[in-house]
Amino acid sequence: MKIILDHYDYNILELLSENSRLSYAEIGRLIGLSQSAAKERVLALVDRGVIKKFGIEVDYSLLGYSLPVIIHLKFRNDDFKIFLNQLHQFPELTSCKRITGEACLVAEAALKDNSHLENLIDRLIRYGIPSTAIRLSEVDMPNFFTQHKK
Repeated sequence: MKIILDHYDYNILELLSENSRLSYAEIGRLIGLSQSAAKERVLALVDRGVIKKFGIEVDYSLLGYSLPVIIHLKFRNDDFKIFLNQLHQFPELTSCKRITGEACLVAEAALKDNSHLENLIDRLIRYGIPSTAIRLSEVDMPNFFTQHKK
């Protein structure tokens, strides 16, 4: 079911996607609504499932994990289900998404160094065929909601 949003909703989504710590007062000030109206709209977006969660972006390199890696994993037979049940054994994985194509899953990992990567590959190989790439930098993208405003 498609949810219809107005320009206030898109403005709220744009602001919160850039900084989810904004106060209701600040959101209201930036889009021309009162604090209470901004709060009602944010809570309505949460209640309707448009906003699924509020989050943070961690700089893992500051914590000693300076090797960001993207992993495509192609599974054999039913090993995908087994892997999902063993995800807790891979604390270095920061995200996992099921995808279409030759690989079944794409994951991101925060690793300390090349030997940590080698160790991770050795553990993943039990479940399928990993293909890895080192992330060099993050590309700044235009805000999705800025592009889709009505």
